[in-house]
Amino acid sequence: MFWSTDVPADSKIAWMAVDSNYQPIKFTDSLFNPAMRLNHSIAITNLKAATIYQYAVTSGDGSQATTASGYFVTQSVSSGKIDVYFNHTVDTTVSTDEKAKGSQSFEKLFIKQIDSAKTSIDITLWAFKDIETILAALVRAKNRDVTIRFIYNHTGDAPYSDSLLAYGIPVLKRNFDTAYSMHNKFWVFDYRYNDKPENAYLLTGSTNITHPQLHSDRNNVIIIRDESLCAVYMREFEEMWGSHTDLPDPARAKFGPQKADNVPHILNIGGKRIEVYFSPSDSVAYSLKNLMKTKTTKSIFFSMLKFALTDVENTLHDAFSKGLQVKGVLDSANSAASNSVYPRMKGSAQQNNWVPPADVFLDTIDGLLHNKYALIDANSPVGNKIAVTGSFNWEPEACFENDENMLIIYDERVNNLYFQEFCQTYREAGGEVIGVQEVSTAAQQNFCLEQNCPNPFGEWTIINYRVPSEGNTKLEVIDIFGRVVITLGNQYHLPGIYSAVFNPKELSINPGIYFYRLATGSQSETKSMIFMK
Repeated sequence: MFWSTDVPADSKIAWMAVDSNYQPIKFTDSLFNPAMRLNHSIAITNLKAATIYQYAVTSGDGSQATTASGYFVTQSVSSGKIDVYFNHTVDTTVSTDEKAKGSQSFEKLFIKQIDSAKTSIDITLWAFKDIETILAALVRAKNRDVTIRFIYNHTGDAPYSDSLLAYGIPVLKRNFDTAYSMHNKFWVFDYRYNDKPENAYLLTGSTNITHPQLHSDRNNVIIIRDESLCAVYMREFEEMWGSHTDLPDPARAKFGPQKADNVPHILNIGGKRIEVYFSPSDSVAYSLKNLMKTKTTKSIFFSMLKFALTDVENTLHDAFSKGLQVKGVLDSANSAASNSVYPRMKGSAQQNNWVPPADVFLDTIDGLLHNKYALIDANSPVGNKIAVTGSFNWEPEACFENDENMLIIYDERVNNLYFQEFCQTYREAGGEVIGVQEVSTAAQQNFCLEQNCPNPFGEWTIINYRVPSEGNTKLEVIDIFGRVVITLGNQYHLPGIYSAVFNPKELSINPGIYFYRLATGSQSETKSMIFMK
């Protein structure tokens, strides 16, 4: 654990394993370091795999003390295998290795997962109707003693939920502020009553269980085999379920703004960084905007059902104004809404329109473009290669009232799989095909500090770097006298590609030559850059 204080202080951390939302806080272990320092670090060992821990760190200088708390989750021994599916065509010509699974039968996919379940299925859905084959598969699972729990939106579709209840499958509907929605679409398979970590997996994405959603609307499904990720989603599920047991407790169930930010957000899954956020408790829009601001080196692409968040639009416009590529496809029906940002981004004659306009288009397929995903640096030979998916629409309701989830996946392979779908959708909507350059596997494994861009620079510049192995990594900017001007990063990194933004305006420094130095493990590299006002 790493933290810092603004005055020299000692270091203490206490922690406990967390198995539900309802256990009392009683820390079982602690460590203390009396050394007075500004930057604090304590290594915690002998932890259980795939376990959520609550912690509190305390630092004091003898006269006063301060405490901060939160959650972390340990890495599982699961494979971390990720599979991505699309129910419409994809453009495999932009594949850098693996061809994406397009034109998939989602009805068969869901039935296969249900029929393969061994111990438990925990489901959240916004819509469940029209597909009797999936209802029948759930009943078959119940009859072979698979424990099923189902959280549903507050809306109707009573025959299907009543059928589940008739077969002994408990159903809980959102019971709070029903002007808004339980809009999640995630399934957790074989996490409960299971002693084999490889069996547990999460299924999420944009897909509800209705005939249009499975067969005509454009959707994605992602399956991640990781026990730690299942633990995080289960904690969110049980906050809405109101119980740690097989039966719900409606009186204790929490939805929408009732919920708390009580899950870990950063996971190591198969050596890949994955971030998880739930709405409205976890500042999902802030995390999305911060990702776009700090991790983009070339491009941001998106495929979105609803886009009505002006602060996300402003973040994209800032990136666009700096010369980064912003391209998107939006659902045609929802883009006609009065609060849609599409007309402004397209350059229509109105206040705050984009000049020049962005390369955004409306989908042309029958049915909805129901995806909610974004891609960072998908067509760049380097960059961070991030995919964002889940149920989160870019609209105010999703930020402040609805129950939503968002996954941020730092993985070049997953990024490219979604990119294949994006290129197909983008071209069909009227955009030009976007190329992608390959990077050799050997090059990806090398330690590398790239030349900042732009250079020379005025307001800002981006520094990209690659680390080949996990460990603490420090990135500093240094003046010509060898003094550290600012530390842009000093944190633990998994292997991968990262970026940092340097804004000299925030430091009131003089124009001239500066150096930036990257150090990790036994490797370091320094490059120069020119700041011009």
